[in-house]
Amino acid sequence: MNKYLLTLVIALITSIIITLLLYSAGVSQKLLIVIAGSSFAINGLVFWLAIEYVVLRDVSKIKDTLSYYLRGIKTEDIPETEFNLDVTKKINRDLHVLQKRKNKEILKLHTRANFRSQFITDISHELKTPIFAAQGYVHTLLDGAVDDDEVRYKFLKKSANNLDFLDKLVKDLLELSQIETGNIVLMNDHFDLVKLVDEIIDDFEQQASAVNVTIKRSKKPPISIVFADFVRIRQVIQNLISNGIKYNKVGGKVRIKIIDKDDCVEVQIADTGVGIPAEDLTQIFKRFYRVDKSRTKIKNRASNGLGLAIVKHLLGAHNATVSVKSKIGKGSVFSFSLQKDKPLLHGQRTKTEELDII
Repeated sequence: MNKYLLTLVIALITSIIITLLLYSAGVSQKLLIVIAGSSFAINGLVFWLAIEYVVLRDVSKIKDTLSYYLRGIKTEDIPETEFNLDVTKKINRDLHVLQKRKNKEILKLHTRANFRSQFITDISHELKTPIFAAQGYVHTLLDGAVDDDEVRYKFLKKSANNLDFLDKLVKDLLELSQIETGNIVLMNDHFDLVKLVDEIIDDFEQQASAVNVTIKRSKKPPISIVFADFVRIRQVIQNLISNGIKYNKVGGKVRIKIIDKDDCVEVQIADTGVGIPAEDLTQIFKRFYRVDKSRTKIKNRASNGLGLAIVKHLLGAHNATVSVKSKIGKGSVFSFSLQKDKPLLHGQRTKTEELDII
């Protein structure tokens, strides 16, 4: 039914009702005819104007808004529109909310698609090195070198080292994939960060001693309670201390400093190693990024380039960030902060967008 037929029907029904009411009130027949004709014309004009300039104009504005969305125009770039009716205002607002949700979902899908594509590329590149190396040693043995005891032991040991590196690489890749896609659940609880750091230092004491590196923690504070995932924060600190040992100089030091603040605890892990060039500081937390690939060829310093990426994402899951300061030849300082208590105790929940009619 178009707007003209709708106007005629409404005007006719209204005029009939008015005529019947006047007829029951005893109005003369001639006057009823005049009133019926006049009311039909007036009601038709009023309803047509109401539909045309109130309802249809709002509908047209909503249609324009939908057209913007279909053309891919961003919500913030759509001009603001004034509506005559409350219901059309609510419909327009709900369209904006739905569009924002759709954009977020599309962005998330694109991000995941890019991640999968890049992940496959990175895997194929990083896996081939240890696989080809192990293959080379094994095939050399199969071609006759297996009869030489010295060569056999040497090549089997190198094959085992490459397979161990491959095993760690696969585990780190799987874990990083779970972290980046949000498939990990943090088991946050209160624990003593000082005690955790001391336990990690004990674990690394033998490894550090083997390369003549000393690890120490600042004496204060004696206790520092934080609210976080114990296992994941342990992993973060282990990765940072491990790097501090790997890329340190002979006779170097790794110093862990814990700073107790009002609502958080800051952890600083400093080393006296080779340092990181300024142009690389913004890149080192990317997957497989290595500041200097020659550094990974040093004995006992093999790296798959995933440790700092894991650190970044694990701290991100705690709503924390990791920062780094470094000077070539002077060493590096990595730092991050953890909440002392549950985040909700320090702020209010944000109000989520709601739909009025959907």
